[in-house]
Amino acid sequence: MVLDQFADEGRRSHEQAVSRPYEVRINSSRRGAFADLRDALGSARIAKQEHPTALVAVTDRATGQLVIEVDL
Repeated sequence: MVLDQFADEGRRSHEQAVSRPYEVRINSSRRGAFADLRDALGSARIAKQEHPTALVAVTDRATGQLVIEVDL
């Protein structure tokens, strides 16, 4: 029974990762996950304005690869 609950939680976290494939990172710290690339870019631009010297990037959650680095 406990294993079934653990398996269900694992599926839910995977479904969330698929439903939100982009994440914003500030100096490698995660700021948030987004379903739409435009929303992720908007959040990244705001983060760059708040932290102008930080490295702000949008990454693909599935592969961990950089999608875009935000610059002012």
